[in-house]
Amino acid sequence: MKLRGWLATPDTRGPHPVVILAHGLGGLKEWTIPAVARALVAAGIGALAFDYRNFGDSEGLPRDEVDHTGQIEDFRSAITFATTLPDIDAARIGIWGTSLGGRNVLAVAAVDRRIKCVLAQVPLITTSPEHWAAFISDGDVDAYERALADDRRDRALGKEPRYIYFPEDPTTDYGSHFATFGDEERRNWNKRVTLRSFEPTPIDDIMPLMKQIAPTPLRMILTNPDADCSTDLQLAAYAAAGEPKSIMVLPGHHYILYTEWKDVAVAAARDWFVEHLTRE
Repeated sequence: MKLRGWLATPDTRGPHPVVILAHGLGGLKEWTIPAVARALVAAGIGALAFDYRNFGDSEGLPRDEVDHTGQIEDFRSAITFATTLPDIDAARIGIWGTSLGGRNVLAVAAVDRRIKCVLAQVPLITTSPEHWAAFISDGDVDAYERALADDRRDRALGKEPRYIYFPEDPTTDYGSHFATFGDEERRNWNKRVTLRSFEPTPIDDIMPLMKQIAPTPLRMILTNPDADCSTDLQLAAYAAAGEPKSIMVLPGHHYILYTEWKDVAVAAARDWFVEHLTRE
């Protein structure tokens, strides 16, 4: 299975430090990431962006299914790929993720010492059946669990997976983000993820991993109130992490980092990676 993405590097002579970037639940490399990449390249840092398995330009079936443990492995595969590139300094690799991708980079940083520094935006920290049921069954946990069981049975019988579709209501928090999309952002966007993307997994609580990130430098960029990924849980995770670490909390909902606070978040990411990937 091939993961596909793109690499941007500065015009200066390498080898360059690099930041590996991937998005959140159902997100694609065309979302937000190009703005971060441009800022990094202008600061002398390469940017390697990719689509997770089953999404965008990457291979994998079923399409648009979030493989939670697989996405963490995808990040580690991207790190390995970066270490093979002659224009990249394998000793200066950072990782950036947002939302579910923020959870992914926290998990990677806890177990992979090839990482020089990590930045997690509005990361998902813990989930539960109640959390996921809010997305697909109006909070009805019994209906959520029945739907998952039925979907597994249907797949075993050779039927197509069930999908959950994202409405584009511009009056909602997430809709305000989708409303900013142009042709490139929509190129691979099918406005859906499989139902199984919301199934409980062994990594639904990464709080125990937070203390393992140190001594890798950690920055978290949060919003308050974040109703989607819980600011309180994010702050608790940050408190559990060791030094060195840095935090920025901006007012607003989960998706506001991609709209009103986008430039601030991009600058904060750039500065963090400049500090830890380009300075002695």
